[in-house]
Amino acid sequence: MMERSKQSGFSLLEVIVSLTLFVFAILLVNSLFSLSQRAYRAGSNQGELTQNVRISLDRISREVRQSEEIVSIMPIADTDPLDPPISEIFFQDGHNIEIITYVRYYLSSNNLMRSHIAYYFSADPTTYVRWDSVDGFSNPPDTLILENRIVGEYFNKLEFWGDNGLVHISLGVNKKSSDLDIETSVFSRNW
Repeated sequence: MMERSKQSGFSLLEVIVSLTLFVFAILLVNSLFSLSQRAYRAGSNQGELTQNVRISLDRISREVRQSEEIVSIMPIADTDPLDPPISEIFFQDGHNIEIITYVRYYLSSNNLMRSHIAYYFSADPTTYVRWDSVDGFSNPPDTLILENRIVGEYFNKLEFWGDNGLVHISLGVNKKSSDLDIETSVFSRNW
């Protein structure tokens, strides 16, 4: 008589259950990894927006505070639908009072732009004059853009309003469904 050898192993049902549990474990780990990556990207986007708006707001606030004259005519409040906040600001640069130049902040597409501008008469292009000057024939000065560059990205709102030297600034940024709005107020030094 022949003896059968006893082989021990896994049954087909045990193998299927083990593989199913293994697949579920892999799917769970993958889901957790994907979730953590999305959270990281969202946090990274929010951090980038916060940094972008903070740096831009600091720069605008500092330059408005140091300005010699704010040329833009702003509404007193941001709540009047007939006189809404302005979307750009134009003021005389206060960094170098020996040379008359102006700064303009505005939005172009989703970029916050800063222009550094000078005005002159063609009879003497080396002497900069006030923006509202006129020559002997009542002609306005020529415009010279000294610099025009991007200060910040992802902007969707830029608003200014104020009265009696107090300028309110409101900035808004948006990137991939992350939004951030921030406001501040600053006094111009020469009011």
